[in-house]
This record gives sequence, structure tokens and C-alpha cells, in this order.
Amino acid sequence: MNAALEWATGLDPSWLLAALLVALNLWATWLIVLSAAPVREKVLWVMVIFLCPIVGPVLWFVFGPKRSMLES
Repeated sequence: MNAALEWATGLDPSWLLAALLVALNLWATWLIVLSAAPVREKVLWVMVIFLCPIVGPVLWFVFGPKRSMLES
């Protein structure tokens, strides 16, 4: 247990932030691919996410097509 704690406290915060950003971008891209939006919209949203990796996923979650909670 002590070794795991030492390993976790020794991580560089910038690597953790980068990993979180990559995970967020992949998740948003996956949701775009699974959405019912037209292919043209999907391509544009994926381009936005990869060209603006910090703001892109936020824009998708705010302005992207919405699914009803009952559809899931």
C-alpha cells in the first residue's frame, strides 16, 4: 500500500492533466460517432475536438445534439 501511495504522489500533475484531456477527447469522439447526427456534422465535430482539444469537448457537450434521458 505504501508503494502505491509513493508512486501516486510522485506523478507529475501535467501528465495527469494530459491523460485526463486525452480521455475526455476520446469520450467525446466516441459519443459523436454513436450519435444520430448526420455524417457531415459528425466529421465537423470531430475536427473541432481535435483542432481545439481543450475547448472542443466542452463545445460538443454544450452545443452538440442532445439525447433524451429516456432513450438511453
